[in-house]
Amino acid sequence: MAQDRRSSGAPPRRMQLSPAARRAAAARRRKRIRRNRIVFGLLVLALVLVVVLGVRALLAVGKGKPADTSVPDSSAASAPAATPAPAVTTSVDFTDARMILVNNNMGLPDGYTVETQVGDAATGKELQTEAAQSFAAMQAAAQLEGVSLILQSGYRSVEYQQGLFDQQVEKMIKTGLDEEQAREQAKTVVAVPGYSEHNTGYAADILTESYRIMDSGFADTDAYAWLVKHAAEYGFIERYPEDKSAITGIIFEPWHWRYVGAENAAAIQASGLCLEEFWATYGSAAQDTPVPESGSASADGDPASSAA
Repeated sequence: MAQDRRSSGAPPRRMQLSPAARRAAAARRRKRIRRNRIVFGLLVLALVLVVVLGVRALLAVGKGKPADTSVPDSSAASAPAATPAPAVTTSVDFTDARMILVNNNMGLPDGYTVETQVGDAATGKELQTEAAQSFAAMQAAAQLEGVSLILQSGYRSVEYQQGLFDQQVEKMIKTGLDEEQAREQAKTVVAVPGYSEHNTGYAADILTESYRIMDSGFADTDAYAWLVKHAAEYGFIERYPEDKSAITGIIFEPWHWRYVGAENAAAIQASGLCLEEFWATYGSAAQDTPVPESGSASADGDPASSAA
């Protein structure tokens, strides 16, 4: 019997594997590695989720909310009542006689009277006393800058306005309209007596030496440009702007300016609103407040007139 040459302490010789067996073993190793990677990734993801949920719970507790993230921040049952928006206000006093609103839908208050004086010595046209003085100051200031301002039309008594309106009705009747139709047509040309701003004494139709026609062409003059820039300083606002016709009910009348006082004019001009809008926005509480009377009236014979 042959003697065994291996010592008793030597490791056994590794069995030589066939190529196919080696490939199978390598495949098994790769499979185990992939499985281990997937398990490790899932463990990491679970750990991240635990950390995120823990942080959210701590934040919720810090804000006084329940830790249960399924509870909404607010609900219709527990939400506090919405705070009402503050009322829109202005420093303008709507009981000021200078802020009177007269248009096609709102006539003069009962018993309205006004004191007037000549505002333009050249034309003899009158305005309410304060308005006349302010126009004269504005006229002088414009003149210093080479711009002429002419008070073409000012205060008209209700009686005088009635005469203008009746004349217009007669003209319409002569075109073949019946009296009712003629009156309706006349309203588009001459304001109904008591519904004309000129009856207040605060309305001024302003033209210039080089342009004496009351039409939209006045908007192209230096006088109009000067008024747009400076009239509010003297208490006058453009009463019927081109982009407000749908609100005022009056066509663009660049010659028609309205005295409201310098402080009121500044507020109205800053708002970008026409007088109707300004009243609707800020003056609703004063709608039923009677306008203070200011004395006795004086008549004005005014051959030139506009619908307002």
